[in-house]
Amino acid sequence: MIRRFLFAALLAVTAFAHIHIAAAQTFPLLGATLDGGDTTGLTPAHVAPLDVLMLGAYVGWKNSQGLDPNQFAAEAKALNPNLRVFIYNLIEAETDPPSEMDEKNSQIASIPWWALTGWPKGSRVETGGSGHYAVNITANTTLLDGKSYPQWRAGKDFSSFLSPNPSVAGLYIDDFNYEPPVTADYAQSGSSQSPSTAGPMWRAGYVTYVKALRALSPASQQLVLGNLATWLPPSVAKGRTITEFVSPTPVLNGGAMESIIGQSYSVETFGGWTKMMEYYSYVMASVAAPKLVTFNQDAISKTDYQGFRYGFASCLMGNAYYYSDDAENYNDFLTYDEYSFKLGTATTAALVFPGATAYQHGVYRRDFANGIALVNPKGNGTQTVTLETSYKHLSGTQDPTVNNGQTVTSVTLQDRDGVILARITPQAVPDAPTLTVQ
Repeated sequence: MIRRFLFAALLAVTAFAHIHIAAAQTFPLLGATLDGGDTTGLTPAHVAPLDVLMLGAYVGWKNSQGLDPNQFAAEAKALNPNLRVFIYNLIEAETDPPSEMDEKNSQIASIPWWALTGWPKGSRVETGGSGHYAVNITANTTLLDGKSYPQWRAGKDFSSFLSPNPSVAGLYIDDFNYEPPVTADYAQSGSSQSPSTAGPMWRAGYVTYVKALRALSPASQQLVLGNLATWLPPSVAKGRTITEFVSPTPVLNGGAMESIIGQSYSVETFGGWTKMMEYYSYVMASVAAPKLVTFNQDAISKTDYQGFRYGFASCLMGNAYYYSDDAENYNDFLTYDEYSFKLGTATTAALVFPGATAYQHGVYRRDFANGIALVNPKGNGTQTVTLETSYKHLSGTQDPTVNNGQTVTSVTLQDRDGVILARITPQAVPDAPTLTVQ
């Protein structure tokens, strides 16, 4: 899951109509993790429709218009005051000599703070390929000026990414995992510990880093997000724990549920829809306000509109920010007709799994002031639901067989499908739907 900046071709710039107004949070909520390619082609206008952006902006970064991260974030926020921009960072792996994101972190090698096979004379341990080596992020590390590695790194990252960029809301930390990726001597005891054995001290190291970062940051920059791909509940991954990340209080304010749909290793692939939704609910309960979690769907095909609606409607069952990757290394986001329809505020609560009740025939529903979202889980077969009143399909050009603007009183969903329907008359408090649990 470690992604490196490729500095390849510039991004093609597109735009779409959905831009939230300031004030009340309305749906759909949109996010993006753009940290995997050459991000210099991004413009404020392109990202302004988003609500949460995790941006790959290294030290010295400027976009093709000459904007530094602070100017970029400020101009994007002027277009959409709801947007929060976070700068990408990674603290648990480095090249040798260290050169991550053009930032010469020479102290990592000189102290040294490498994760070694045995302290202090062991060998470095490669992780993630491409000549990257594991760093010991725990508080067991040798002190520099009275600071362990996570404390020192927090100061370094504040000086590099937050202090010069006051328009940025905070940092996004990649690979915020429940245990280290490799076996090494994290305890500095003279012999290696397995990832599971080292898990508690590893998690505590991340907590130390976040607390130190917040202690340095002004109130406007104290939000910290992380890659939440491994934060699976015990019901999905037996024996897994993130105790130190959530107790006594959650350490993160959100992050990315990376590849929740679309890969062989996605929860939806190996666990099915219900386990994916359990993971979704677990993550939302495991982060602190304002819970800026992105629901990252890896698009297998840009024209798989049914697959998109399935993921988008699943996301709308909760309060995460939807992101459809372009399947090209996290360097842009796909856009759909549904983004331009303002569902408005949610008028029913987010579904919580396990335990959420289906609407009809195994199909799930959530209501909004201007419409409803329906999702038919994978494995549920084709289902037809009868609505309590008339609704309208959205009008669109990408998939006009579904988004045809027609008024309906029932709707048929294929297996692994979803749909957004508009109310004929918007209602702040809609009529309760008729439940037929089967």
